[in-house]
Amino acid sequence: MKATPLSMRRTLVPIAALIAVLAVPAGAGAYTLGVSDQQAQTFTNPLFAPLKIKSARYITPYDVMESPADKAALDQWVTAARAAHQKILISFEHSHRGSRAKTLPSVAAYTKEIKKFKKAYPFVKNISPWNEVNRKIFFTPGTGYQGQPTWNSPKRVAQYYMAARKAFPGKTIVGIDILDENNVNRTIKYLRSFLRYAKPTPKVIGFHNYSDTNRFSVTRTKRVLATFPGKVWLPETGGIVKLGTSFPYSLSRASNALGCMFTLAKTNSRIQALFVYQFNPAADPQTARFDAGLVNPDGTARPGYDVVKSRKARACHK
Repeated sequence: MKATPLSMRRTLVPIAALIAVLAVPAGAGAYTLGVSDQQAQTFTNPLFAPLKIKSARYITPYDVMESPADKAALDQWVTAARAAHQKILISFEHSHRGSRAKTLPSVAAYTKEIKKFKKAYPFVKNISPWNEVNRKIFFTPGTGYQGQPTWNSPKRVAQYYMAARKAFPGKTIVGIDILDENNVNRTIKYLRSFLRYAKPTPKVIGFHNYSDTNRFSVTRTKRVLATFPGKVWLPETGGIVKLGTSFPYSLSRASNALGCMFTLAKTNSRIQALFVYQFNPAADPQTARFDAGLVNPDGTARPGYDVVKSRKARACHK
């Protein structure tokens, strides 16, 4: 409705207050929007193209070339991503071959495996040496190992980063890929330790700021930006539809969190990329432990889909 002069005077103060809340600090710049999703069919889903996303991330074991099942899944995903003209970011993680998942490979073994990957996929320009390095590893019957064996080994993570730099010269290496956690102090301690060992200092690090995004906060992201002076990517972030008992099933909360995600990405010009995790939902969202999909199992769009499509930011407060 078009405002009259009188109504404009009445709304002047509230509008000014809203602008103050949503204002982006001077110097904040543009960022690349991507998607992190493990399913190849993401790129052929009719709802994907309207999002106008041109960067995609995939997580694969560091020894993927020795695992036929993982290699087949990677090939299928890469083929679909390239057909959709995506710029690819690959994040390595623990082995998927039984008990090897809980074991840290030697630097020599790690280097040998990622060089095999490079030979098979020379067109991949962006590499993350290890996914969510600080997430404690645990075993769940029926699911397997979750988390990473790197969770208490920042020195080894720095060694993997340095090995990746040598194996992929001229490529973008996301030095560390770290999870924020509700208590960010542990994250900061891990990051500082990594930086002491990582030579040279990475130009880019990755930070998964789920806790800020879904708790409508900015404090954890600011702490990481204060600790690391270089460029920061958000390789995994997004609106959680459901996570155990911490985040009961809620499409509206997830949608609002996605709005906060965009605000967080605009708070600092050093945040140069974010990858929404994820496009696809859990098969049964009501019973699944985790779901952060933008679409429903029946293929329809969730409210969060429209937030991502419009890049609609909202204030990070409940």
